Amino acid sequence: MPRRQVPRRCGTYIQGNGASAACVLGADELEALRLSDLLEMSQTEAARHMGISQSTFQRILTAAHRKVEVCLLEGRSPTIALAWNASWNEAGASRHHKKSTGGIGMTTHIALPTDDGMTIAHLGRARYYKVVEITDGKATASELRDKYAHVCNDHADAADGLRRDDIHRRMADAAHGCDTVIVGNAGQGALDALKSAGLQIIHTDLVNLDEIVAAYAAGTLPQTEVTPCCGHHEGEGHGCC
Repeated sequence: MPRRQVPRRCGTYIQGNGASAACVLGADELEALRLSDLLEMSQTEAARHMGISQSTFQRILTAAHRKVEVCLLEGRSPTIALAWNASWNEAGASRHHKKSTGGIGMTTHIALPTDDGMTIAHLGRARYYKVVEITDGKATASELRDKYAHVCNDHADAADGLRRDDIHRRMADAAHGCDTVIVGNAGQGALDALKSAGLQIIHTDLVNLDEIVAAYAAGTLPQTEVTPCCGHHEGEGHGCC
C-alpha cells in the first residue's frame, strides 16, 4: 500500500517581468547540462569531452543549473545562444567577413557585446554578441552568439590558461561575418584585436540595444571617441576590466 504523501512546505516566488541575464543560456551551459544531466557523465569525463578543466566545467554547470531554475520559477523560456565556432580560431576570421549587396540595397552586420541580450556590456567581460543584420536601414534579423569572455583578476574565468592575446583574438573571431562592433566600455587589447581583424569599431554611450540598433540603422547613432578603460599590460592594474 503506497504511503500517504506528507504536505510539503514550499516557498513563494514573484514572477519577474522583462528579460534577464539569468535566462540567457550559453551554448557551453547547454552542453554541460546535456553531458552531466542527460548523459550522466562524470564532471571529469564531461570536462574532457568539452576540452576544458574540471573546475571550469563545474562553474559552467552550476551557472546553467541556476539559470534553468530561475527560468522555471519565473515562468520564462530560456534564450539559447549559438555556439562560438572554435574552427574560426587561428583561421584568419577577418578573411571571411561578408557584405552582400543586391541592386541598390545593402546588408551589413553589427555585433554588440551583451550579457542579457537587451543591454550593452563591457566588451571583454560580455559573454555574448548580439549580431544584427541591417538591410536598407532596417533590422531584418538577429541572433545571440557565444563570445569568448574573460574577467580580469578572476581565476575562475573562461581562459583556461590561454594567453591574453589569444583570448582577445578569439573575441574578434566570434564576430565573424560582421562589419562593425559597437562598444561601450572596452580594454585596449580587445580593441586592438578587433581592429586587426578588419572590424570597424564604434563607441556609444547608449545602453539599450534596441535603441542602439535603431539609431545605427537610421544613421543617427551618437558616436563618441573610444577611450580604453585599461591597457591589459603585465604588471599593471586592470581598472574597470
